[in-house]
Amino acid sequence: MKIKRQFTLLSFFIISIPVLCSIFVIIHTYIHSPSRYLITGFSKIERMDIPMLSEKDIITLERSLKMLPEDVEAVLCRTSDRKILYSTIPDIKVGSHMERNEIWNYATETSDKYFYQFSRLQPLDTGLILVTRLSRQKINSTAKTNLYLRILLLIITIAVISLILITAISKSIFNGFNNIQTSSSQLAEGKLDSPISYNEDTHKQNEFICILKSLEKMRCELVEIQERKNRFIMGISHDLRTPVAVIKGYSEAIQDDVITDKEEIKKSIELIEQKATQLEGMIDTLINFMKLNIKEIKENLVKDSITKIINDFGKYAQVTGALFKRNVTVNISLNEDIQVPLNIQLVQRSFENIFSNAIRYTRENDAIDISAYTRKTNGKHILFLKIKDSGCGIDKKDLDYIFDLFYRGTASRQEEGMGIGLAVVKNIMDTHGWEIAVESQKGHGTCFTIKIPYMPVSA
Repeated sequence: MKIKRQFTLLSFFIISIPVLCSIFVIIHTYIHSPSRYLITGFSKIERMDIPMLSEKDIITLERSLKMLPEDVEAVLCRTSDRKILYSTIPDIKVGSHMERNEIWNYATETSDKYFYQFSRLQPLDTGLILVTRLSRQKINSTAKTNLYLRILLLIITIAVISLILITAISKSIFNGFNNIQTSSSQLAEGKLDSPISYNEDTHKQNEFICILKSLEKMRCELVEIQERKNRFIMGISHDLRTPVAVIKGYSEAIQDDVITDKEEIKKSIELIEQKATQLEGMIDTLINFMKLNIKEIKENLVKDSITKIINDFGKYAQVTGALFKRNVTVNISLNEDIQVPLNIQLVQRSFENIFSNAIRYTRENDAIDISAYTRKTNGKHILFLKIKDSGCGIDKKDLDYIFDLFYRGTASRQEEGMGIGLAVVKNIMDTHGWEIAVESQKGHGTCFTIKIPYMPVSA
């Protein structure tokens, strides 16, 4: 359940409980209060504001008294002569005379069976007293009382359910906040080994679960970043150590007069210079890679012809392939000039980098196929560029890491390089919003596929 809905229900139940309790108190008080037994219809008699009663008025009163409920018995007595003007109580006859004490004693003697109500009609100078009674047995067994009791039972039930739901919702919200606090503290303290657990039941998904999912995703990314950092340190230390060791070794040998022959000293200095140049190239490559992360590159992409760049790349591949004795086949099926935002130098560099890997990991007379075509996929226009070779292929365990910085697969560990080339390519693709994927099988070659979304001219 969504948190917004939980808070809404929680607020509703919190408000409903005092309201229900108030209703309960009102109904309970009314049931046990004599006011509930007041005679309905009596207000009509009270509103007869006349100074004296004539016979006509008495007849009107009698008609009004007949409007009382059937269960109510009434007696109308004139105080001046104690005459009974109207009576529906069998023991008291109309026309008879009864003192006030007699009426009071009679009511007291029968009060265990009847509920009595004495009222003086307004104004006071009318001299009329109205006595009404209602059977207590009927009071206790009326349908209205049963209805009130059912309502009270319903109110109590709703109040109990509300309390249970308030407890459950409060516990759910508290547990959600507690889980988020615990998980975020875990990440803040750098404890990345333990996965962040959450309920995967789709029926119980809410904002807390989404936050926990995001925290778990963040944890996985931090773990991956940590692993990349470790590989980065190991890679750069390994690749930079070799030329540094050579430079240091030959420098110490010359300085300590281990090498004294002029010709050997000259060769050593040439080797030192060569390794220094190699070290400088590695540092430049690393700096250029770091520059690719600058946001300015993405903001300064210029719309240009990707069709022309691919065609030029095809010509370059054929010439270079012939030079290295590779059988390069180019099949570019682009029927229109496709314009996309790009950085020409970076795009050319990425294509040539992939092709140079194809040259490196193939032998003489091996095949390298380059193809380009367009397809409409999921309503989007996509340009596909494939660079496929029949070389040694990539080991399955290396496929997930070939785009990582300083990662070098099994087949490339004996080669020169720092493992930056494909990381640069991936970075360029991400900068342009393109996709790159690789398919390979050990001993059966490799195929790199670049997907470039575009808008056709007709659109």
